[in-house]
Amino acid sequence: MLGRIISDRHAGENEVPRDGPRECRDDRANPVAPPSGPADASSNEKKRHWLTEFILAALDEQTAQIKAALMEVSNRSPDAEACLRIVAECQKEAAAFGNHVLERHALHPSLETVDFLAVSIRQLHEQAASLVAGQTHCPLFQPLLDSIAEAAKMAQAKREYLDLEAICPQPLDDLDPAKHEIRQAIQTDDAGKHRKVERTLVPGLIYRGTVLRQAQISIYRHAEQAN
Repeated sequence: MLGRIISDRHAGENEVPRDGPRECRDDRANPVAPPSGPADASSNEKKRHWLTEFILAALDEQTAQIKAALMEVSNRSPDAEACLRIVAECQKEAAAFGNHVLERHALHPSLETVDFLAVSIRQLHEQAASLVAGQTHCPLFQPLLDSIAEAAKMAQAKREYLDLEAICPQPLDDLDPAKHEIRQAIQTDDAGKHRKVERTLVPGLIYRGTVLRQAQISIYRHAEQAN
């Protein structure tokens, strides 16, 4: 802007308007135009002085506008930063809630179904293997038994790929409230068995270190015998 003003000013000095001399209408600075007359050293000095004052006035006005803009930005920036922080926290909470809903209602049931099918196929394979070992099956069933064995192998591979782990405590294991759910208690006179696992009723399930389903167990409960 300043360069355009200066170039326009120089152009005005070298041109002679058709309708007479034009007066300066710049609202920012309106210094008195240099006097007309024969060009001499004094006249040139006055022109340079006038041009210098004009440039300084334009620079002062430009500086004042820049300072005002910076002040407005600095006043608004704390509010803008606070708003951005609030928006970021809201997005984070919304993403966490969405992931929780997706895992609870879609992912976890799917994983439990995969685990159930894998266990069922494994049990079927164990039954088929017992038939083969006892030689009580018809040779015509051999292709079917081979298919069951292959399906069991694939199911176990998928289970391992998904990092699924069964929770199946053994008898006399310690009770782990984070992984075990007590469904029944068996009385015993052996104090050493108190709150020990009696047996597993329904195995639990762990997915990538997170307990999806606690194992349902039966525990021992010590009771003093009446004399």
